Amino acid sequence: MLSSLSTARLAPYGAMFKPASDDAHLGSYLWAQALGASVHPFVGLVEVVLRNAIHRSLSLQSSGRGQETFPWYDRARTGGLALRGKSLERVEMLLSEGQPPVRKQPQPSPDAVVAALSFGFWPNLLEGLSNRWAPRTFTDVFAHHPHSRPQHWSHESNRRELVLRLKRLQQLRNRVCHFEPIWKPHWVTPGGAPVKHWSHTVAALRAFHADMYDLLAWCSPDAAASYRASFAWNWFNRLCTTHAVRAFMTKHATSAHLMPMTSQDVLLPAA
Repeated sequence: MLSSLSTARLAPYGAMFKPASDDAHLGSYLWAQALGASVHPFVGLVEVVLRNAIHRSLSLQSSGRGQETFPWYDRARTGGLALRGKSLERVEMLLSEGQPPVRKQPQPSPDAVVAALSFGFWPNLLEGLSNRWAPRTFTDVFAHHPHSRPQHWSHESNRRELVLRLKRLQQLRNRVCHFEPIWKPHWVTPGGAPVKHWSHTVAALRAFHADMYDLLAWCSPDAAASYRASFAWNWFNRLCTTHAVRAFMTKHATSAHLMPMTSQDVLLPAA
């Protein structure tokens, strides 16, 4: 199988995991592949929960608290947000057709528009909200954040910290969906700091996952509890361990039968 994968794609695995054989090299690659797959249900859940919460909050605000689904994104509607830049372009592409573009008749439903917008739309939307909208929206969407009240979110610095975390989640989603490794130190460690041993990048990824889990819990404790009880949670926490890496590198051919794996992990010393 190694011959079917490019040298450039495999090189980072050799540099980080220092496999002693071709089988071990392939095992490290298959471990990373399984790990990325284990994250996919999580990022999908966060995306849906987040966009629905934003949609509900902005619908209520734009409609005068009367409707939970409302075209708040339509600048032509009374009460609509004045979107700008790429956010405006993406919405107009959904609302219009033809050249020159004219509004579709009938207009797509608000739920259809929200479902068609990419994950990247939402962090950018939150980042661009004015103080007219931001305090209430952040309070509604992240109602279970430890400091979630309009006064806290009225400060741009407080909003910026959360938006940066959302953008990191967006990057995780993009890496998973494009089959890019999620373990690489330049991406997952704080500040892109180098690591002395691959076990440290495993630990960094577990910490990163915990930070992303907090986003879900702040938005919906019920969704977070459901995720913790899911196969995906168990899958990730068994795969993101030094034990799992060693198991894949030792005998990748039977990696599908490696359960149960311990979720206890240790940092290994640098070689």
